[in-house]
Amino acid sequence: MVFRLPLFIVLTLALTTPALADRIFPQDAQPGEITGHQYPSVAIDDKVFHMAPGARIFDQSNRTILPLAMPQSGKILYLTDINGHLSRVWLLTPEEQARLDR
Repeated sequence: MVFRLPLFIVLTLALTTPALADRIFPQDAQPGEITGHQYPSVAIDDKVFHMAPGARIFDQSNRTILPLAMPQSGKILYLTDINGHLSRVWLLTPEEQARLDR
């Protein structure tokens, strides 16, 4: 029993990790590139947006990060609220960027 439990855990993690690798983005998320930011403003493709109250930023591992941890440049997907403020931002991995470019 002692040897089977770790083997079970290893097999479970090995089989579930690839399934969790792809993130699912909303259909209406818009592609863009961050060209700079100073909270609460974010420049995306030379247009300045303000962060909405309660806005969420997701890093490449899909973890929520603080606005100050957001890089000054990079490819993203983003959603705006009804006021035109940024409500959600996803920092893209190189693989997601390549998929988006196709």
